[in-house]
Amino acid sequence: MIIKNIPIKKILSLLFINIVIAACGSENNNNDQLVNIPTAELTASEILKKTIIEESSGLGLSAFILPDSDDFDNIPQDMSNPLTAEKIALGQMLYHETALATEGVNESRSGTWSCASCHHAASGFKSGIPQGIGEGGEGFGLTGEGRVFADGFDKSSEDPKFIPDVQPLTSPAVLNVAYQDVMLWNGQFGNALDGIVNAAIAVEILSTQGTPKAVNTRQLSGVESQAIAGTGVHRLKTSDDSIVQTNPEYIALFEAAFPQGTDDATVDAGKAIAAFERTILANQSPFQMYLKGDEDKLNLEEIKGATLFFGKAGCVGCHKGPGLSSDVRATEEEMFFSVGFADFDPNNPQITGTVADADSRGRGGFTGEEADDYKFKVPQLYNLADSNVFGHGASFNSIHDVIAYKNTAVAQKVLPAGTLDPRFVAIGLTGEEIDQLTIFLETGLYDPNLNRYVPSALPSGNCSVVNDNVAKMDLGC
Repeated sequence: MIIKNIPIKKILSLLFINIVIAACGSENNNNDQLVNIPTAELTASEILKKTIIEESSGLGLSAFILPDSDDFDNIPQDMSNPLTAEKIALGQMLYHETALATEGVNESRSGTWSCASCHHAASGFKSGIPQGIGEGGEGFGLTGEGRVFADGFDKSSEDPKFIPDVQPLTSPAVLNVAYQDVMLWNGQFGNALDGIVNAAIAVEILSTQGTPKAVNTRQLSGVESQAIAGTGVHRLKTSDDSIVQTNPEYIALFEAAFPQGTDDATVDAGKAIAAFERTILANQSPFQMYLKGDEDKLNLEEIKGATLFFGKAGCVGCHKGPGLSSDVRATEEEMFFSVGFADFDPNNPQITGTVADADSRGRGGFTGEEADDYKFKVPQLYNLADSNVFGHGASFNSIHDVIAYKNTAVAQKVLPAGTLDPRFVAIGLTGEEIDQLTIFLETGLYDPNLNRYVPSALPSGNCSVVNDNVAKMDLGC
């Protein structure tokens, strides 16, 4: 190119324009360059990026980026429940509000639980104990590990006033739940107008009348369906003379969230809670910052662990999308897996009650299809280090042990032949590689500021976390 007699300012200007054009070009151009460079010529960070790109279905690094919590246009949502700031503000309060807990079996325990009792920020928005406790629990600890059964409460009690609100499986995380189309370990909640996973299930199974599944007749996504059904299941009240209908602040919040009015306060309260839950995203974790361009956020061991995750270990084969759970629009085959995890241990003093056959069979217990037996929904992987409860039956207490288990692929639970997923095979990681992968999951995927989703105050004046020792927690209540 001839540049003789062209003023230097003009040259610099042209160079600057070309640089800007190159920088603003499609990410895929840069991706292709990395993919085509021999691995031996790349740095550890470049190898990681190349590995991620190869598993991105052509989307590049953006395939795994979580949006900001106020970036409503890019947060997956139900077309029948569009996100608004006002709806989210109401949902955040309702999610943490213990004053809704008035429909329990024991009047002396009223006001002592909320959604946050089993899905709280301190434990990565799941429970800090194997079996989450709604009504019938007390205490908290630092991450929920101190919550125990109140005196007399036991699933086998002959007195209905002492039957606690507990589930036969662990409490799934609400974190990054926007990327999951159906809810619960068996996926029984969710029947959106554009849904895929539950679309072919017979209505008498999907929406069994007289059970919480009847909510599926509303044709909402799993997040919304579970939030609506959960108010009844977990003995919360949002209708009639509840605090939502009588407290001036809640009345104002409700009117702002639903300016057209409401025909069913329980349904709209559930929609508000679901809207809030969709914004609970681990978008401040080191890996997310790395994907957005801040390469210094991951250290070398985390980079090596992430490279294993997207490469040799094959974790991304099941844990997909921004939430590293299942991607939006995932099929049933991409969402449910049988990997032989054990159910609750009835000998564990933290467990009450037994695990019914239908619950033990997971997806199959819901659909009735033998081919679905012992399959459970793939969980998201952010902030696992906030608790020591892993698996639908809390059969592991460390991330390292889960990785070691999947590395050898020897099932915990004795299952019928042919039941285990064909993708559940030995990986062949070395001890060092298991450690590196553990580090990535524990620290690279750890958002240190989930408390930003916890309100500093509630309209009722109650504490936002059910905690017997709030002074030490500095929760401002």
